[in-house]
Amino acid sequence: MQSNKTQRIMLKTLRKKQPERGKLISVFCLAVLILYALVRIPWVAEYVFARGVTRGLSYVLSRITNPIPASFYEIVAAVLVVGGVMIFFSLFAFLLKKQFARALTWLYCLTVAALSVLLAFGVLYAPLYSRDGADRAMGLETAVTEQSVYAAAEYYVSALNETSTLLERDENGNVVPTCSFDELGALIDGSFSSLAANGYFAGYSVRPKAVLLSVPMSYLGITGIYFPFTAEANVNVNIPASELPVTVAHETAHAKGVSRENDANRTAYVLCILSSDAYLRYSGLMDAAAILLNSLPREQYEELAGRLNGEVLKEYANVRRHYEKYEGFIDSLSSFFNDLFLKANGVPSGTASYGETTECLVALYEKITDGEE
Repeated sequence: MQSNKTQRIMLKTLRKKQPERGKLISVFCLAVLILYALVRIPWVAEYVFARGVTRGLSYVLSRITNPIPASFYEIVAAVLVVGGVMIFFSLFAFLLKKQFARALTWLYCLTVAALSVLLAFGVLYAPLYSRDGADRAMGLETAVTEQSVYAAAEYYVSALNETSTLLERDENGNVVPTCSFDELGALIDGSFSSLAANGYFAGYSVRPKAVLLSVPMSYLGITGIYFPFTAEANVNVNIPASELPVTVAHETAHAKGVSRENDANRTAYVLCILSSDAYLRYSGLMDAAAILLNSLPREQYEELAGRLNGEVLKEYANVRRHYEKYEGFIDSLSSFFNDLFLKANGVPSGTASYGETTECLVALYEKITDGEE
């Protein structure tokens, strides 16, 4: 009897609060709509947010998280997983017990929390999707022809073979890193100042974080992730050593104001290929050669691929086998949601955008060879 009376009192109280809660949610929704409409305007996205509000807030966040080696992203992810399970079962229990008032209160709180996250994302990262491409900022645009792609591929194959001879390899034929993870992160962070891009990249320092839960990330098909709410570049360290510099550079690019995946890849390749460090250069050339070789007709592909040194071919095979170990349903599901996320943020090609780098690599080849003449 007392329980029914308490339930009636809670429902009555809830009805009184509903108009206030409805107004608050309406205000949140309106704010989200206005914000996301504004950040789709290129000039506003670039000069109000990317070079202003977003950069300033990310700087403040990075000053808080940079000194701490642990990844806040991992902590937040763990809390969300555990918290999500607890909330689901709690709501289920409320419904079974017919405690509808409590269930509605929890749903209201979850809605407010979700809208708050959308607002924060709309300030901290969403504007970056409407910026000009990184290749344009770096002056790396060109008209691509079949001849220029072949010439660039030939150059990168030759440079890859040459750079490979400068590095040591382990018993499995994989390149041995020349520095620790922290040293690699510092080297890549410092290299951004050499990219002449007229302030396109944020000037503050970024400290990449090695993810402790890298193996689970591998099963999700994730080699790295930038977490804008803590301004952290998180890197899966359970990846081949040849992939590590490019991956660190990719996530650092996100932290310095690049959101689109193809732009982050372009930035990473340019930074690594132009580096004076052989390990960074090798990592960038591995990806560049593979991308351009796969852009060629079959006969040209076979001709240039046949010029690759045996140790390079073996490393390519090792890299492929590594990623094949983690392929499966979870990886496919993760890729599906990542594809949806990218398309929702104005990237029509979704996850296919990761490979849209041919033009930039050809332009980089032309820039390098022009300087050699």
